[in-house]
Amino acid sequence: MEAIRTDATTAAYTVSFEDDAATDPSVTGGKGANLALLVDLDFAVPSGFCVTTAAYRALVDDADVRRAIAAVADLDLADADGISDRCATVRERITNAQFPDPVRRAIEETLAERSTDAVAIRSSATAEDLPTASFAGQHETFLGVHDRKAIFDRIRDCMASLFTERAVSYRLENDISHTTVAMAVVVQAVVEPEAAGVLFTADPVSGNRRVASVDANYGIGDTVVSGDVSPDNARVDRRTGDILEYEIGDKRNTLHLRADRDGTESVATEPDRRNSRVLSDAQLRELVELGDRVTDVFDSQQDIEWAIVDTEILLLQSRPITSLYPLPSPVPDDDRIHLYFSIGHQQAMAEALPPLVVDWVREMLENSAARLRSGDSTAPFTAAAGHRVYIDLNPLLDNGLSRPVAVCLLGAMSEPAATTVEDCLAERRERETAEKRNRLDGAVSVGRALRRLVPVIGPAAPTVLGRFIRPFVCGPPDPEHVRHRVELQGERMADRITQPSSQAARVRHAFDAVDHGTLVATVGSQSMPLLLAGLLSGAILERLFPDAEDELDALGKGFDDEIATQINQRLNDVTDIARTHPDVADALTAGDSLSEIERVDGGDEFTAAFTAFLDDFGSRASSEIDLSRPRWKDDPELLRKTIRSSLSGSDDLDHREHLAQLKADAERAAAELEARAGRGLLGPIRKPVVSRLLRVYRGGIQLREHHKHGVTRFLTAARDVFTEAGDSLAADGQIDQPDDVWFLRKDELLAALEDDSPIDVDIEKRRRAYNRDASLTAPPILTSDGETPAVTAAIEPTGHELVGTPVSSGIVEGPARVVTDPSEESLENGDILVAPSTDVGWTPLFQNAAGLVMEVGGRMTHGALVAREYGIPAVVSVSDVTAEIQSGERVRIDGSRGTVELLDRTDADDPTTAARSSGPSDPRR
Repeated sequence: MEAIRTDATTAAYTVSFEDDAATDPSVTGGKGANLALLVDLDFAVPSGFCVTTAAYRALVDDADVRRAIAAVADLDLADADGISDRCATVRERITNAQFPDPVRRAIEETLAERSTDAVAIRSSATAEDLPTASFAGQHETFLGVHDRKAIFDRIRDCMASLFTERAVSYRLENDISHTTVAMAVVVQAVVEPEAAGVLFTADPVSGNRRVASVDANYGIGDTVVSGDVSPDNARVDRRTGDILEYEIGDKRNTLHLRADRDGTESVATEPDRRNSRVLSDAQLRELVELGDRVTDVFDSQQDIEWAIVDTEILLLQSRPITSLYPLPSPVPDDDRIHLYFSIGHQQAMAEALPPLVVDWVREMLENSAARLRSGDSTAPFTAAAGHRVYIDLNPLLDNGLSRPVAVCLLGAMSEPAATTVEDCLAERRERETAEKRNRLDGAVSVGRALRRLVPVIGPAAPTVLGRFIRPFVCGPPDPEHVRHRVELQGERMADRITQPSSQAARVRHAFDAVDHGTLVATVGSQSMPLLLAGLLSGAILERLFPDAEDELDALGKGFDDEIATQINQRLNDVTDIARTHPDVADALTAGDSLSEIERVDGGDEFTAAFTAFLDDFGSRASSEIDLSRPRWKDDPELLRKTIRSSLSGSDDLDHREHLAQLKADAERAAAELEARAGRGLLGPIRKPVVSRLLRVYRGGIQLREHHKHGVTRFLTAARDVFTEAGDSLAADGQIDQPDDVWFLRKDELLAALEDDSPIDVDIEKRRRAYNRDASLTAPPILTSDGETPAVTAAIEPTGHELVGTPVSSGIVEGPARVVTDPSEESLENGDILVAPSTDVGWTPLFQNAAGLVMEVGGRMTHGALVAREYGIPAVVSVSDVTAEIQSGERVRIDGSRGTVELLDRTDADDPTTAARSSGPSDPRR
């Protein structure tokens, strides 16, 4: 083994790949440590050594350099100019610094022992090639360096690249300290390969872990890495070795080492080679097999740079693929591919949930599924992935009777999700005979489920059926009465988890006292039958009047008693009070508290109205299924921000006039349809039937949010139980702060409360993992092997367009306002709201919105319903739209076509490529 070069303080400044210390990332950085481990396991790697992090620290051990680095630590990710200026300062000071003599001697002696004419010099940061942060392409690489002086300059340049703008921004985004990170440098024999490229051991586009993807070109592989050419691309089934697809790229250039000086040169590829395959089937299979071995070493999917020299495959680099969405857990116990649907997309809330909430949501759903399972099945109905909860669709899709119902319901929540499921089903369609057998099995399965449900729903069935039929006979009931009953049932359910005397019992009750199905059925029994009656009436009206789209659209708007409408109307009424009292408006603008506002002229009237609003709607919040989110009663600042923004908007009572206009339009539409029904010989019979259908339709669909309004009483009580537990654990020193409770698991929390067990978990590590997953875009459909099937847009985008699902007609132009947290931001009049998702907690923002664009959602999700109610154009299921659009950018929404046109874009910045696929972006460099 080669000796480690040290100075008097025994700091190692160079280590060979073969040295034991080389596998330590704190010594050789991520890239160097990975290569050393591969060498240790006898993989073929070009020979080399690492200039260690001790050499970097010696280089930057200067007061001016340390001050410049410390200044970078104070930067904010949004401060682009500050990042640019301070990073330039740090790089300049590092590149102008001189290596101390001991470091220089160590490098010179190590180079002298090696006969390689040219070397490759690559950066290897301690925060690089990690399972959670690859830093791919963030730091410098130099190929074909001959001159000894140039080698020292390039090593210093690599160390300075620790502070490129992109590397600093990446660290800021991934919450990695600038002051503790260090840079090692890999110095490696450079090879002149026949072919080279990149191997992804999982498909980087779809996420499929069973498919490897290989990019290849002739010569040095940097043409592939840098994206200078379109390489050959092959997709290979890792299980069977089958070549699923081989696409020949144009490979117009080939990269070679310069013979006369440092660096590389690009030459045109011969025409006959451009049209030929770079790799044979045998070479592909050998690469994939090699990749599988490397994956086993690092226990994660890998992004591998490789080169073929004299028929031997050499590994140049291996790093984790950090762009893959996490696999669902638990893993299915069979060999089938399972399809999962995100419960967050069903709720139009695709954001990540902290661990305790994940456990709570899964338990609620599992308890519900237990009533429907047939036979002795104990297979989990849910899985967790990326801090989101997914439901297993296979039991529903395998059943010939439930399959069409499941796909139909998916379509109402997310058309792209339904399309994806249909595409997946088409790929695995069974033969007709098997389908018939499946339907028989499905009927048996449904029968078993009904047998389990009858004892639960049987006693309530006559009442529920009566509530469904009664509107058709007697007309719809008073919606205020329905709301009162819904709230009462929600409060009764909440009482069930607040009654136990001990805190541990209350927490256990919050998990075990009720399942999701019982909760929705109990609270929704007051409104859901009426809503279903309304939806059925609407479907009948659509069949009776297929050419009356405008009239039917008008009938679905203008409801005094719809919950979201009431929230907006009441909040606007509170705003009008502030508008008529300048002192109140001034106090709101100044950010005064409610008690301070109450002391100004008109303040008592304002605070009374505001308090009454919280009494009625204080249990609401954004992303209500996430119990860690404060309710409005806990943090009413969102409401005050909305009021402040609205004060500069429309005049008094404009919101009431708008609602009155919608109601008048609905009445005219109803009168028109009644008149049409009354014509002809059967008119006297048709007209009263249509009249009743119209009343049932409008009376029913205005109750679409009532059941959830009742459920939020229970959700708020469950949140209160968990926050009280957090307060107690923090007071006892079990956790550092009350909010840490959300990063415990169910069993850990109960053990701490019931048995006084110590909480021995790394909360900060879990918080970092949660924040990392929160930055990922959750796919609506995920397979058990990690694939996120792509959905083709319904229409081909033109120009600078993004495409989604149209849910509210009309065309509007205006400035986009990207909002990810409604508690932190507000809208100005005329802004177009661009959001990842919305629910009732976002309702206050709608009063200033001119249009709506969302990443998730369908025609029946909250944002779509509210947009139609307010008559603003809306497009949903626009993939990654919060990243594609910047606040202030002018956009045009077409709520009929489902397009979002980016009006400020130039041809040099065309997003339409991204719009054509709703799958994840390709992480290839």
